[in-house]
Amino acid sequence: MQATPGSPQAYWDKAAATYGRDFTGTVIGQTRRHSVWRDLDRVFQSGQRILELNCGTGEDAIHLAARGIQVLACDISPGMIQLAREHVPPDLASRPDFRVLPTENLDDLQSQEPFDGALSNFSGLNCVEDLSAVARNLARLLKPGAPLLVCMIGHFVPWEVAWFLAHGKPGRAFARARAKAGIVAAGDLKIQRPSVREMAGLFAPYFELESWRGVGIAVPPSYMEPWARRFPGVIHLLARADDWIDRWPLFRNLGDCVFIEFARTDSIPAC
Repeated sequence: MQATPGSPQAYWDKAAATYGRDFTGTVIGQTRRHSVWRDLDRVFQSGQRILELNCGTGEDAIHLAARGIQVLACDISPGMIQLAREHVPPDLASRPDFRVLPTENLDDLQSQEPFDGALSNFSGLNCVEDLSAVARNLARLLKPGAPLLVCMIGHFVPWEVAWFLAHGKPGRAFARARAKAGIVAAGDLKIQRPSVREMAGLFAPYFELESWRGVGIAVPPSYMEPWARRFPGVIHLLARADDWIDRWPLFRNLGDCVFIEFARTDSIPAC
């Protein structure tokens, strides 16, 4: 189906063409991805069946599938899904099931057996307006006690402030800190920036907040990739520092993203 110009689907279809170059294949993007995989590998186990929202070009789904995990991976963008299918290694025994499905239409997804867990990586849920509806639908699809892992946009990033102040752009330096819950980004793409506390409220009573940490605290944001390519050894040292401080109460608030772990409660969602 042809995407409407200016729609979220059109935005992500266009982004699909350069996503590997702009994020996945970058030095900084790889540190972000490996940081998240550390928790995915801890939480999800071989033989489980997992639901992934906003899967993008499929890196997380393929990583989990290589560990013997069944993954149903969904995304709003047919372009992203096409690339995800092309990225699957031919010798992968457990191939992810990639489907075009916007998170807003999650109520269309039916499953005979509940999933063992779910994830949404790299700010996908920041692009969804009704997060309470997402929580209700996920509660319908997940087993009681199942983990839900969510990576969201952070609110205050010292690297960002320093970078844009150094480049004479004070408005950009403090844009995140001043932003309200919803802003309009590229085209008609609406970005929400709920705090961890607000996320816990939006996902209650179906999910309980278990823990959260920062992602990209010492490692700079992805727009500093040209600098990162000049000093990859420094970036790897900063990534190791992130692994050490990312759960400290002060530092975890300073990440480019926050990584939140929920657990499904026994509350039954309304029909």
